[in-house]
Amino acid sequence: MTSISISKEGEVFPGFLYGEHNPNKFGVVVIQEIWGVTDPIKYRAKELSEALQCKSIVPDLYRGKIARKIDEATHFRQHLDWKGAFQDVEAAAKSLRNQYGCSKVGVVGFCMGGALALAASVLCSGLDATVCFYGVPSEDLCDLTKIKIPVQCHFGDKDHAKGFSDPETARSLKEKLEKHNIIHEFYTYPNAGHAFMNPPEEWDPEMREMLKDRLAGQYDEESRKVALNRMLAFFKKYLS
Repeated sequence: MTSISISKEGEVFPGFLYGEHNPNKFGVVVIQEIWGVTDPIKYRAKELSEALQCKSIVPDLYRGKIARKIDEATHFRQHLDWKGAFQDVEAAAKSLRNQYGCSKVGVVGFCMGGALALAASVLCSGLDATVCFYGVPSEDLCDLTKIKIPVQCHFGDKDHAKGFSDPETARSLKEKLEKHNIIHEFYTYPNAGHAFMNPPEEWDPEMREMLKDRLAGQYDEESRKVALNRMLAFFKKYLS
């Protein structure tokens, strides 16, 4: 992993690069959860770049801040500059192309990042494929019927984030993608809750203790393995 600086419209902001010397000429932008660029998000970027032998960049949307409590995470999300966040994603994609030689670029996001990834499919240029994990953007943020690139979506049936990633919201998204003939793959996981891609041991001890009640009902190892393999196959198909 290398700490990097990413440029956009006169501003330079931090990010993390994985797989700089990997041989494949495509890359993936990995978008953080509500907490910030935590260890689990870094693990997802590392895991992806190693498995695909490609490059990945995590843009730091919170500019180095990491929430340690749920109310703090909620505060960060509520005060996020959403327009600026999409500019960050687009700048990271541009960096993969122009600085690191990627001919195609995908994006994947988790939780808040999942919603951002779907919205980026509409609002950002320079993306070729999107993977969304458990997050749907609000209708006033973007019109998902305008998606023009392939998307893959993953949701847990035990997700209780109503209006964001619960089963009802997931079904509505699936129906919208089908109705508007958007190229997509859509998967649900009966034994998984929200944030099921994050093994509990990846969190630092303080966060693991704080999140223990949430983690107990969310994580499912088999679902994580299946979803990971589906994501890797999807990116191979559309980025290779």
